[in-house]
Amino acid sequence: MSKSSNHVQLYVRAGWDGTGYGACPFCQRFYIVLDLKAKGHALTYDIISVNTARPPPEFRKFANRLPVLKHDDEVIMDTEEIQQYLDVHFPKPDLRYTNRDAHTACLDVFSKFSFFIKNVSHTPDHLLKELSYLDSYLDRTGNKFMCGDELTNLDCNVLPKLQHIRVASKAFKDFEIPGSMTYLWGYLANAYKNDTFKKTCPSDQEIVHHWSEKKETTPLPESKQKLYMVESTPRFSLDIPAFVNGHYRK
Repeated sequence: MSKSSNHVQLYVRAGWDGTGYGACPFCQRFYIVLDLKAKGHALTYDIISVNTARPPPEFRKFANRLPVLKHDDEVIMDTEEIQQYLDVHFPKPDLRYTNRDAHTACLDVFSKFSFFIKNVSHTPDHLLKELSYLDSYLDRTGNKFMCGDELTNLDCNVLPKLQHIRVASKAFKDFEIPGSMTYLWGYLANAYKNDTFKKTCPSDQEIVHHWSEKKETTPLPESKQKLYMVESTPRFSLDIPAFVNGHYRK
């Protein structure tokens, strides 16, 4: 393969069956980026699922974690280096951003969710504070997305995490993003209307399975185990619940 190749491979975490697409939010981040770049005719790509319990020998020769970007002889495993590589080598569309306020508004929301879902925090108070901060930022800006009306690298990073917050918090903790956070729900609604986000979004069952595998996570209540059975027809929470108050910005 020549160095001028515009074809890349993204290795992602496999799902519950060891072969299908899993629910790693860091993998989805770059799946979104690649799909947006492909729509801009900058590259073509393959998504390759890797069973982390039994990674194939050929994968172990060049990588030991996920996600991994492979382009010709280049193998990149660090997430920020993956982002930089794609920005430099495949610049169209330009997904870079310079809005520090936007960056700060969503900086800690996933860590606070992780503390909550893994029982480091026993109440959702810290998560609610970060979600409220994000909702207020979106209210002030009037943007469809974090930095404007088009997706940027920041959205590719934060939207998969918000989907995990929505699905996993409800499954394990009976916690839902408050309906009063209409600008945050509006942000999600705009993502749900985006073809690339819908294409790359894992099922609810895969998201729940992803967190079930972490020993710190509260076991899924027995009453919900059938609802989130991985063998059942995949379900996707890509709608806005009826409890959301008011009218979100479209």
